[in-house]
Amino acid sequence: MLYKGKEKPTVQITLTDGQQDAFIPSYTTLEEIKGYITVIPQVDTKIDQVYITFEGFVKTYVERVGTASATNGRTEGFRELFRLVQPIQVGALPEGKVEALKPLTFPFEFAVPAQLLPQYCTHPVEKSAVHGAHVQLPPTLGDPLTAGWGKSMMDDMAPEMSVVAYSVRARLASGRDEKSRKWIWIAEESRKVRVIPAVPEHPPLAVLDGKQDDYRLRKEKPIKKGTFQKKIGDLVMEAAQPPSLHLPPPRTENPCPITTMATVNLRFDPASPEDQPPRLKSLVTKLKIGTFFASKPVRDIPNRSSDFHYHSDRGLYVETLTLSSRCMASVGWVKYGPYHTLPQYPSALSNSNSANPTPSEHYKAGHQYYIAQIAAPVTLPQKSEGSTTNKIFVPTFHTCLLSRVYVLDLILTCHTPGASVTVPEMHLKLPIQISADPNPEARPKISEGEAQAIARRETAESFYPLDAAPPTPAYTEQAQGAGVAPPSPGYDEAPPTRESRRPSSDYPGPIGARDGNGRFESPPDLPPPDYMIQTSGRPNVSR
Repeated sequence: MLYKGKEKPTVQITLTDGQQDAFIPSYTTLEEIKGYITVIPQVDTKIDQVYITFEGFVKTYVERVGTASATNGRTEGFRELFRLVQPIQVGALPEGKVEALKPLTFPFEFAVPAQLLPQYCTHPVEKSAVHGAHVQLPPTLGDPLTAGWGKSMMDDMAPEMSVVAYSVRARLASGRDEKSRKWIWIAEESRKVRVIPAVPEHPPLAVLDGKQDDYRLRKEKPIKKGTFQKKIGDLVMEAAQPPSLHLPPPRTENPCPITTMATVNLRFDPASPEDQPPRLKSLVTKLKIGTFFASKPVRDIPNRSSDFHYHSDRGLYVETLTLSSRCMASVGWVKYGPYHTLPQYPSALSNSNSANPTPSEHYKAGHQYYIAQIAAPVTLPQKSEGSTTNKIFVPTFHTCLLSRVYVLDLILTCHTPGASVTVPEMHLKLPIQISADPNPEARPKISEGEAQAIARRETAESFYPLDAAPPTPAYTEQAQGAGVAPPSPGYDEAPPTRESRRPSSDYPGPIGARDGNGRFESPPDLPPPDYMIQTSGRPNVSR
């Protein structure tokens, strides 16, 4: 029997973890989602199955635009991340029909998984690390209803072509189809939740300095006094990938500013000893937010935007935020003489704490040069009381169909000596990661049987006998023939044995006497013979 309109049962989802009244419930890795569903039949209804799940999916689409109408269209991609099912206890479902307006409740309890199953990503990839990135849980993205802060709608800067969504879903079945024997679903309800998984800070990227990616860690530029004036030197601008920006766990009250520090190292190689370095003007910090999406699984981590332009099955959406603009007039230069040398570092491996970039292409060895260093703070705009920003950030992530990356754009301008002409801007494009801190109180939940099994395994490992291989026959024969232990394999000389440390019978000994068996007795306040006293550390055997 099919129930339509007002005859359909009403299904309500209620959370009991303190977020029932939240604008959008938010969770992180290993946090529990607890609640119950309430079923209220409007008429006498037979309920054969209650299906409660916590599930997530990734959905994308790419518009194909061509010169002919036949080539226009849309390609879509969909991947289910996971589906956790709440077991229903035996006997929880009533036999026969449920009376009208008689409520039934079914509790549920889920935990946000730490990562996806390996079966989620089985497509071909360029390197094995891509599989590891694709099975990490992505954050909620692309849905304005789940990107809220308090009761405010927020913008996560994702295009409508990319969506990552999570929800608690409940469905009711009454009977099976006669042909397919599948359940006949008579009612359904879902409640969206926001998931921001814990993402640790990863090592810096292996940047190829713009050759095969969009990043640039070093820039050189010739400096002139004016438009048609002679060259006075070369300016080098260099920086390394800054530390990650750490997002606090969801529901954190009064969070601290999300900030990090980028260090910009400058070097000026003058064309002649009389030429002076330029006066610095300003440093502008911008953050580029890139969302890569595709309708087919990608084989590698996206790092070049040109690979996603003008393709029928992939696309790119970029937004840019200006974070700060600071005056650099007070930054001074430090002069180093022709014989003053400092350790140099390769451009791609520059130490952020080193203020000495590698020389410019036209630098002549033995000439003087100038060094300057700029500390550029990077702070994300945050929603707070009285704040007008509506931007919200998610951690850096990569899935089979969708990726979110961030690029820090540093723009430096300066003035040439004795001229009012502004030098063209110098750009650095640094990769920067946004990570997410875990909830320290969230722990993996295990059953009593699992805890006992872990304890038994740890106890067994503590008393497990050590493997000791017997000595070789040649080793044993040599030891028996010499009467002393031979040198141990892999060592130049074996430590002295007890017999070798014993003094000979004709040695009278400086202090003490022999006992009745003729053995030498050493006073208790002296070390054994053949040993030397050290003021610290272990005594060394004299050779």
